Amino acid sequence: MIRVELDVGGFAQPGVSADHLERLEKGINERAQADGVVSIRFVSDQEIQRLNRMYREKDAVTDVLSFSYVESAREGEELGEIVISVEQAQRQSQQNDLELELVDLMAHGLLHVFGYDHERAEDAKVMFPLQDSLVNEVLT
Repeated sequence: MIRVELDVGGFAQPGVSADHLERLEKGINERAQADGVVSIRFVSDQEIQRLNRMYREKDAVTDVLSFSYVESAREGEELGEIVISVEQAQRQSQQNDLELELVDLMAHGLLHVFGYDHERAEDAKVMFPLQDSLVNEVLT
């Protein structure tokens, strides 16, 4: 079973309810067969830019970074990490719906942790509908 641990860092709770986090866990457990923890950490633009530069050699703010350890993790260990810029999420949120944007970014990051990608068109055709489905399950 996959557990999601949320670390809001220095931010006040940015608007993701415990109920939505539980639904997110349930949804990813229905889509991925693994046993362990995925941590999701909320950070500033400055921190995500630093991580983006360090790990992807891109000196720019991004909304979400995902790090997968699934292939090397043993049962019950950390399966991956997701880092989300709350400031970027606020800028991207439609109609000031930060919770929708954060859930969308968490779902996106979780799918990356479990091997989904969108670099090629055929991969995007698989990943984005899964992401939309997961977000809809969480928010309805």
